[in-house]
Amino acid sequence: MKLNPKLPLIGVLTALATIALASTLLPPQEDFNPSNPYWNGLMEFTKIASPSIIDAATYKPDPKTTILFVIGPSINITEKRIEAWRRYVEDGGILVLMDETGSINHALEILNIKVRVNGHVMLDPVFYYNSWRIPKITDFRDDKLMGGIREIAMDIPSVLEVTGEVKGLKILAYSSSFSFLDLDGNGEPSKGEPSGPFPIAVEVKYGGGSIILFSDSSIFINGVIGLGDNIKLLKNIMGGRVAVIDSGVWLKTPQSQLREYVLTAYKVICTTEIKYSLILVTVILIYMLTGRVGVVEVRDEVEELMSKHPDWDRRTLEMLREARGKYEQ
Repeated sequence: MKLNPKLPLIGVLTALATIALASTLLPPQEDFNPSNPYWNGLMEFTKIASPSIIDAATYKPDPKTTILFVIGPSINITEKRIEAWRRYVEDGGILVLMDETGSINHALEILNIKVRVNGHVMLDPVFYYNSWRIPKITDFRDDKLMGGIREIAMDIPSVLEVTGEVKGLKILAYSSSFSFLDLDGNGEPSKGEPSGPFPIAVEVKYGGGSIILFSDSSIFINGVIGLGDNIKLLKNIMGGRVAVIDSGVWLKTPQSQLREYVLTAYKVICTTEIKYSLILVTVILIYMLTGRVGVVEVRDEVEELMSKHPDWDRRTLEMLREARGKYEQ
């Protein structure tokens, strides 16, 4: 008996469905992903702030009611994106930039803000949580954004450098006087390495809005947001606005991209029109792929008999096939 040629297709479709399901059920692991439940993700941030996830280069949120977070940027900091940020802030939006690598410096230059992220790691051997790499910040200079905050935690941060006169600049917080920049990367204070206090957070009035800059992208990740008063800091800077995250600055893994496609497709499928149309198409496909297997097998049997006995009457065999079919029903 011949193998139904449609069975491999069924196997392929089943495998694709299994892969799509697995990509959706397995949580993503890349840094700052809002669905990542591990140390480096933003799931706790998402639970608190309920942010919308957008690409700010193509979609502009309402600048009067939202606050736009750019957390840990690594790619796509193009002039088009920076111009979108500029228009958003000038129209009254609040832009929060969080970076310790210096990746955001290109945007600060284009925006003509004379503040830079140093890029070297800042450690503190006296004021820290679990290690020198998680400094404790206790020196705050603004009653509005930092009101009621006694300490915040940072995770392998850098520091900010004010490189010139900045109109509307306000330094929000400093590291301790014991902190230092680990220029040689040995984890210890060495001769010639700068010591604190260093600015680690500033606010710059810009057009009708403002830009808040932190020298650390990890203040609100799952493993750090629960330390100190980090949650209160988040609520303070949001100030009742609706949180939005620009996800266009992150490098996405293939699993994360597939997960997004599957979830988007699921949302589309759940619409009433698509849902019932898909059910109809599925029924038709099931019939086409499986409903005629028995007929194919019987036809193959008739052909096999004719090949062995070419002198037999085909019409008689076909009549016997039909009669057997009626009997089996």
